[in-house]
Amino acid sequence: MAVTPELPVLLDSIASTLAEHTGAAFVRVFLYQTDEECAICRAGRGTGPGAPGERRLHLHADAGAMRGVLGDHHALSLEEPSPPTKVARERKPFLTNALLRDARPHVAPELLAFYENAGVVAAGARPLEFRGELMGVIGMLNRRPFDPREFALLGIFADQAAMAIKSAHLYTQLERYRQRLQVENAYLQEEIRTERGFEEIVGQSAVLRAVLRKVKQVAPVETTVLLTGETGTGKELIARAIHGLSPRKDRPLIKINCGAIPQGVVESELFGHEKGAFTGALQRRIGRFELADKGTLFLDEVGELALDTQVKLLRVLQEQEFERVGGVRPITVNVRLITATNRDLELGVADGRFRADLYYRLNVFPIRIPALRERPDDIPQLVRHFLAHFQRKLAKPLRGVTAAGMQRLMEYDWPGNIRELQNVLERACVLARGPVVDVSPELGVDESPVDVGPPADDRIMTLDEHEQHEIRRALAETGGKVHGPGGAAELLGINASTLRSRMEKHGMSRQAT
Repeated sequence: MAVTPELPVLLDSIASTLAEHTGAAFVRVFLYQTDEECAICRAGRGTGPGAPGERRLHLHADAGAMRGVLGDHHALSLEEPSPPTKVARERKPFLTNALLRDARPHVAPELLAFYENAGVVAAGARPLEFRGELMGVIGMLNRRPFDPREFALLGIFADQAAMAIKSAHLYTQLERYRQRLQVENAYLQEEIRTERGFEEIVGQSAVLRAVLRKVKQVAPVETTVLLTGETGTGKELIARAIHGLSPRKDRPLIKINCGAIPQGVVESELFGHEKGAFTGALQRRIGRFELADKGTLFLDEVGELALDTQVKLLRVLQEQEFERVGGVRPITVNVRLITATNRDLELGVADGRFRADLYYRLNVFPIRIPALRERPDDIPQLVRHFLAHFQRKLAKPLRGVTAAGMQRLMEYDWPGNIRELQNVLERACVLARGPVVDVSPELGVDESPVDVGPPADDRIMTLDEHEQHEIRRALAETGGKVHGPGGAAELLGINASTLRSRMEKHGMSRQAT
């Protein structure tokens, strides 16, 4: 007898095995169940419904030389007179070697006449019970008398069959529960994304919620999205969120950083190449566009693409086809494109570094990701998120940052945005000697007084010296503040990023906050 979680296969195996090893003329296996539990009745192939909730004997398998000649009456009420229903009612075995005599009170006359014509002289049936639970009945018809030892072996077989049937029932039930849990889990995950945000995206500020509203609007459609914003603001996380909420979520999200790939191999990375297309092309390579077919392709730092690559990218967007490097056969793909850049592409178009037609193709639905200094209310939540991560990573009991440290984190301008915040916190956590982390030293604060006076002599300063002198004056005036209203950059009339670059050039970066 095969052991299998598939109940129909198991029941057929029970019937056929018993018929084969005993030579029985006919074997039937009934299950004791309601119409709702019976797969045959649910499929509409039963012999008529019973009372709601009524348990009956449902025929599920038969075997032997007389298979099919006794009709296909599927369900038997326990009130009907027959050996199987008698066994189910009394939970006792039934055996007779004088079937035509002993079964007369339980069997219809026409069926007895059939038994006599077929030469059937004996019948036996046993309940299929597992730990007191009636699983069903197994019955046999024989053209020779049963040997008592043979019928005893049938009892052992029935016990094993009942155990296998119970196991199959449990497996089916567990599989049903598993599928239900999968559906519920998917639903709850969707609820979590709806209520709490987008997986790894942390924050509840108004500007971030505005971005997430745009993500929800554009994700279900096929529109090309252009993500803009400073480096370190989390553009890749937004791209993942768009893909995760789109109809393509079950297909791959393929990512490529155009700025991290040498210009000579960008086309090979995007479109693939054929064997021998160039020196070192020892075998065919599948490009990112081909890998992303039916899915989403995320091109980060798209502003770094060379002009000739931009032409090929434009063709893919227009015609949804391309050729591998060194290839001659066009390859058709169905790809949704999400791009990101920290450059001003409009300025790139004006300077001739970025094609205008490609820019308009990419800029269908722009989403600007706010810098961290625009959402300071999210900093405490981000700090808690990163501390929990570093607590697991570093195996340290990190509970929080000092009050003064949190104040500095809130006031700092974060030119490197969330990436810089993560790095600052990681350094502070590595150096922390207790559960409370002090981040002030990691923000590059120099408490020494700033020298703003002119050189002692009256000589004419070089341009570099004069620039350093004016930067020191501006920093002293603003208390070391670089960015924002009232900052040193505003006093000097230059961009804050430019000022930081000049400070790094002169070795003055630790004088700012």
